[in-house]
Amino acid sequence: MADSNNANETKEKEPITWMLIFTCFLCVFGSSVIFGYSTGVLNSPEEIFRSFYNETYTERFNKKMSDSLLNFLWAFTVSIYLAGGMIGIFSAGYLANRFGRRGAIQLSHILAFAAALFFGIAKPSKRFEMIIVARFLIGLSSGIGGGVVPMYLTESSPKHIRGSLGVLHQLGCTIGILISQILGLEQLLGSEELWPVLLIFSAVPGFIVSFMLPFVPESPRYLLIIKKNEEQAKNALKAFRGEKHDIKNDIAEMQEEQRQMEIEPAWTMRQLLKSKKLRFPLIILAFLQTSQQCSGINVVFYYSTGIFKKAGIPDNYVQYATIGAGAINVAMTTTAVFLMEKAGRRPLLLYGLIGMAISAAFITLGLNLQDIAPGIAIVSFICTLTFVVSFAVGLGPIPLFIGGELFKQGPRPAAMSFTGMLNWLCNFLVGITFPFILDGFKGYTFLPFLVVVAIGAVIVYKYVKETKNKTYEEIAQIYYGKDDTTTVDAEIAQNGIKLEEIPSLENPGFTRDDQ
Repeated sequence: MADSNNANETKEKEPITWMLIFTCFLCVFGSSVIFGYSTGVLNSPEEIFRSFYNETYTERFNKKMSDSLLNFLWAFTVSIYLAGGMIGIFSAGYLANRFGRRGAIQLSHILAFAAALFFGIAKPSKRFEMIIVARFLIGLSSGIGGGVVPMYLTESSPKHIRGSLGVLHQLGCTIGILISQILGLEQLLGSEELWPVLLIFSAVPGFIVSFMLPFVPESPRYLLIIKKNEEQAKNALKAFRGEKHDIKNDIAEMQEEQRQMEIEPAWTMRQLLKSKKLRFPLIILAFLQTSQQCSGINVVFYYSTGIFKKAGIPDNYVQYATIGAGAINVAMTTTAVFLMEKAGRRPLLLYGLIGMAISAAFITLGLNLQDIAPGIAIVSFICTLTFVVSFAVGLGPIPLFIGGELFKQGPRPAAMSFTGMLNWLCNFLVGITFPFILDGFKGYTFLPFLVVVAIGAVIVYKYVKETKNKTYEEIAQIYYGKDDTTTVDAEIAQNGIKLEEIPSLENPGFTRDDQ
């Protein structure tokens, strides 16, 4: 029996094809890098952008812009990106089903290109409003890409590397942030003359990828289950798995999922939120997505400059220390790609959250004792890096792709769109409230985030189940549980479906209450 299992395991783990590698590269280099780059691009040259706003306003109205108006416009410029992202990711599920996974990603690239045009004409036309419009468009692009790319990669990958490929979107985001930090240096593109080029660069990855994306296959699950084209699905599977790989089991699994979808009502956001069987995985995914932004990781990058200064790093080297923290984020997210299928999702989440909690506690300790014991500031510096490391292997990548594992084809787009919107909303709320948190908590700024990650560790320990190397049916059994006939019949009756119309109710892989 053991030999049989080992044989099956060996058979399943076919070599990774060049087509799959190429598809991953296009997704990561395109939408994922755009996402990360657009998130971090305004940080370093902020004062230059503020000066442009003030100068164009003065030239237009013959009076200097008030500080309050300037602060409002700058905050609006930053936050409009997040508003665009919320709309983009909320619509990602619909767009992914309407135009396909590749088509939705192409649409995100078109929006990024449109944003670049507005960025490009802002300075010659002396209209700061063009930057605001462009930030909204690039937010739409990032939101759509952030919702579709993890879905596309998890649907196209074999189960034994599904988690590793799901991490690639987060890896692309961290690379994008790092690129924006480097190019944003005053010696490069973060200067008064070259800042338009810095902003326009956000569209370059998507522009390049757009010409190559038509040459990679569409998601096999989308082709068979949504488009009902089995022949194209088989061709896509062969391209992703290799011509010699036996795709019968993959097709059979998707056909079963297609059969289940045919007896289900069309999934809407309202039906997703009302489904009792999906409530538990939806709450888990929503909690992970919101915790990712409420963990304080963005605050760490924002606050790291002050921490590094207090640790004794000279002012002219602080920006390089911040870039170093970004590089560590990229390195550890890369490590997470290889750890995901060895350690599993649950252990990486759990130990990552514990590491973040311990790091936040010592950062708080260092910030409050540095006047008494100046040498302790180095503790804050080290723990800032361990906070980033802990985030990068757990809470950073996993929430972005695990929704593709927890939900079947029918509710998957709606679930990932809804929880992705919560992620962007929390990002927006943390960005808006952070100045007040900093002013009110001062040296205890990290305490609220410490509470969030500590609660997160408890939730993961008690409720999150492992999904590594499991099929969608096996995951459904773990998270949805066995059929509850009373609940199922009630939900079926609500949706107007007759029991006799549903075939194979005895099949344990099909949970009727999913409807």
